[in-house]
Amino acid sequence: MPNISQLLVEETDGACAYCGIKDFRVLTEHHIVQTNPKDQSYDNRIILCHNCHHLYHQNKGPSKEDIEKIKKRLISKTLTQQGINIIKESSRKGGVVAAPHLVNHLVELGYIQLTQVLSTVGHDENDEDDDLGNSIISDAVYELTEDGKMFAQKWGFT
Repeated sequence: MPNISQLLVEETDGACAYCGIKDFRVLTEHHIVQTNPKDQSYDNRIILCHNCHHLYHQNKGPSKEDIEKIKKRLISKTLTQQGINIIKESSRKGGVVAAPHLVNHLVELGYIQLTQVLSTVGHDENDEDDDLGNSIISDAVYELTEDGKMFAQKWGFT
């Protein structure tokens, strides 16, 4: 599992997602949907400065809709257009064929999972003891996880 807090800071380039201030001493994580216990998923958290965070909770700053629009834009940046397309295609068709290097970030976030290896490089098919440990997967089938299905539906990637 990736370090979500680090990913959140990276996706905003170390700045408040709303006002853009770049000072790590004043940045905090905001939970978009407030639940108890807190939903700690990647798509429910965003980096705000203390000022914007305070103004949000006082209903004097960014609205929930503002924050959700910004987060959707950040999701597209972080997951890449290719990653979003993989989620959409998998949602529509039940799976997608992809090279691992294109989807590992989605696997790490728990949105898709490997279901079938289609081809490898460096695998000796005659070696019965080889369990792909020394092979490189070049193509595989990936499917959405339950978290991936909820993510796709929540953000309109279906």
